[in-house]
Parts: sequence; structure tokens; C-alpha cells
Amino acid sequence: MAVSSPTTESRTTRKVVWLAVLIVLFIAVYSVGWYFAAEYLRKQIVTFFHGGNPSGIEAVCEDAQIAGYPFRFQLNCTRLSLDDNERGIAANFGAVRAAAQIYNPGHIVWELDGPAEMRSALGVNATTNWQNLQSSLRIGFSGLSRSSLMIENVETTINTIGVQQDVKLVAEGFEQHVRQQSADLDYATLLRNMTISINGQPLTLPPISASIDTTFAEKGGLLNPRIASQQKLHGTRGEVRRMVVDLGQGRVATVNGPFSIGETGLISGNMSIEIEQVDGWRDVVSAAYPPAKETAENVAKVMKALSLGRDKGSADINIRDGKVMLGFIPLGEIPPL
Repeated sequence: MAVSSPTTESRTTRKVVWLAVLIVLFIAVYSVGWYFAAEYLRKQIVTFFHGGNPSGIEAVCEDAQIAGYPFRFQLNCTRLSLDDNERGIAANFGAVRAAAQIYNPGHIVWELDGPAEMRSALGVNATTNWQNLQSSLRIGFSGLSRSSLMIENVETTINTIGVQQDVKLVAEGFEQHVRQQSADLDYATLLRNMTISINGQPLTLPPISASIDTTFAEKGGLLNPRIASQQKLHGTRGEVRRMVVDLGQGRVATVNGPFSIGETGLISGNMSIEIEQVDGWRDVVSAAYPPAKETAENVAKVMKALSLGRDKGSADINIRDGKVMLGFIPLGEIPPL
């Protein structure tokens, strides 16, 4: 049986010792680097929140703490406040928690607690609360490349100074997705089972579910903080790939088509609309808004005439400077953006 010599054992021991030393040094250097990076990140966040950002929005992240060692960076705040002096909008939120893996710092996930209180210089105030709000975003060298937001069981109350009317919106869920697609901006949103009440009285509308998938041409720069302030929706064009409004019981309306936004904020476009359960839509609109009963009946007649009497029809909608027409029937006006 071969016996290891003292020299061989000594060499093995030295290798193990050096390996242990290297591991300890690596952990020490990594730890120091992580804490230096965390402190730098904390200072950058504080600077950003105090107006040191391209959008000029001031924010307060109360009791900001950086955590997450060793494999991620995590920002925790007990309260978040935003103030956009240029646009006259201010908002307060609950606690915020954001995190990014150290090997993929451009992918950030975050959660926000309610309630949210928003005020505008126009006198419109809103209070929103929810059960769960989660979001993720990806940041590149050209700014935000994509973002997703999901809210469960959301409730919003809106009131306007000087108007004795509170509007309350309650929905089971809300989703929003936005991304840069080359130079364009893709935007999609989904709303599930929303009910509306005014001054505590529910409208005679069934729960509404809706979704929209649209593109704004050459507006991808809106996600880049360096040039976002130079980007405007006025004077742009785009396409509604698909917009769906569902009132349940088969009452579904689908809209698609190109649009443009004028320099004054008025929308123009040529849209195609398909309505399932035409009579059902007529009855719902007539009951919810009696002044529109005649218009609803006329639209139903046109849709059924175009579909040879069927309860499912399609037609073209013409929008010119905010005025919406179905053939010769005026449907209403879209206010300027």
C-alpha cells in the first residue's frame, strides 16, 4: 500500500489553504463592491427623485433602504410621492418595493401598496385602492424598452371641484402593456368586469370588460426619458389593431382601423365596427342613457339593414375632428386629447 509523503500532503494542504483564501477574498471584494454599488444606487435614486431626471418630476421616497444582498438590489420605501409641476399633477402612494437581479439589472420588478391619491391643477381629484399591484419593466441604453402592469380588485373614486358628483369605478382587474417596437410605440390594455356608479347610484349598465391593442407611429421615444418631453401625441398617427367592448350575454363590439391626432388634439380616422347582439346593445344603451335612445334605435336599424336582418352586423365609422358618424347618424364627439 502506497503511503503519501509529507511533501505531497504539504502541497495539497497549501492548495486547499490558497483556495480558501481566494474564496474569502472573492467574498470580501464582492461584498465591498455590492455595498459601494448599493450606496451609489441609493444616491442616484435620491437625486432622481429630487428632480434630477429628464422629465423634471419631483418625488419623495420616504425611508429609502437598499437591500437584497448578495444576489440582487432591492429598494424599499414606506411611502412614495410624485409632483409634476409642469403638468400640474401630484400623487401620493403607499409603500413601494422594487428589485433587480445583480446579473440582470435592467429587468426590474416592483410592487406598490395603496391607496393612491391624485390631484390635478384642473380640479380633478381621484382616490384609488387595490388588492394587489405588480409590475415589471426592462430598461436599456435608450430608456424603457417595455413595461407591464397588473392590478387586481381596483376601486377608483373621481370628483371634480365645483361639481357635486362622485364617479366610482370598480373592476376585478386591470392590465397595461407598453413597449418600443423600432421607432413605434405599442400599447395594450385590458379591463375586466368594471361597474360604474354616480353619487352612490349604480348605472343601469352590466359589468363592462374591454381591451385595446394599438400602435402610435414613431412615438417610441415617449419611453426614453432623455427625449420624452420632446415627444407629443398631437400630430401623430397610428392604428387600432383591435378594440373590444364586452357587456356579457354575447353583446360584443369590435373596432379596428387607422387614426390620426391633429395639432389641436382632435382625433380623426376611419374605423370598422362589428356588433354582436345588436338588439341587446340597443336595449342597454337606451336604458343606461335615455337621451340616446333614438340614436341607439337608428344605429340598430342601420346595422340590421346592412346585415340583412341578422342580429350581428358590421359598418364603417367615420371620425372627423372628433365628430363620430355612422353613415349619416351622428354618434357623438370625442373631446380633444
